[in-house]
Amino acid sequence: MRSLKEETISFIRRQFLQQVPAKSFQFVLPSVAIANTEREKYEIVCDLEVQHGLYVELCESDNQFQRPPIDYIGGVLKKLVLLLEHLQVDIDDDIISYMLFAMANTKSHVYFKAPTTPQFGAVTYLLGEEVNWDDEYIMIQENRNMISGFGTTGYRTWEAALALGEYMLSQRQTEHSKVDVVGKRILEVGAGTGFVSLLCGKLGAAKVFGTDGFEDIVLRLRRNIEDNKLGNIVETRVYKWGNSSGDDAGHVLERESWVADYKFTASIDLILGADITFDAEMCELLVKSLDIL
Repeated sequence: MRSLKEETISFIRRQFLQQVPAKSFQFVLPSVAIANTEREKYEIVCDLEVQHGLYVELCESDNQFQRPPIDYIGGVLKKLVLLLEHLQVDIDDDIISYMLFAMANTKSHVYFKAPTTPQFGAVTYLLGEEVNWDDEYIMIQENRNMISGFGTTGYRTWEAALALGEYMLSQRQTEHSKVDVVGKRILEVGAGTGFVSLLCGKLGAAKVFGTDGFEDIVLRLRRNIEDNKLGNIVETRVYKWGNSSGDDAGHVLERESWVADYKFTASIDLILGADITFDAEMCELLVKSLDIL
């Protein structure tokens, strides 16, 4: 059984690799957050040994995962340092040094000028407590800063996809799972970055079709599939909602490997979707497509 210190470091590491925004970042386990006093609540991160452990996990160059951008690292460390200063405790020298280094090497326009094109970087989602093999994490190239300014919301993984993923993971050890993907043929609508599709592939689905209505989103999804070594299980398709059959050119568009007479309704066991659309005008077409499927 892991100690409370180890659990705290793991909890912070997960948020860091997932690039949880600094303003939402938590340095204390939810189960510990109910402590009576502020000092008791943050006692673990006040420990210099834990602080140095965090420095190694978040800042050392030999980390097994691709680290977030340096401006993100600086933002997280700055929030930690401000917290520790508020608590009036000693702060690990390496954390302070790296924070200053990150701030000195962060371009000022990151904070003051919105990007005109999506800025992509690796985001890592840990699926298990101990990460010793490829099945226990998903790495996605996504744009964490994007809201909807680039014509689509599909460049980042949204919270409902993560919630669905957590539910699917919680069902792994359940005898009568309500979302059993093992050996199934899965279709995801509005796949975006493909987190749910990739997770289905990791959890033992026989075949997964990750679909989205934007060709560029689908092309990026294909790269994420390759990066996670799931090309033999997860396929991508451009899927336009609202058409009556899978042989309609407006319904399925794929220039490289897709045949026009494919029917989505053939041999699909389960349809999944999360954060499918934020555009109310698309809901009627989505409902029509779900009815067809």
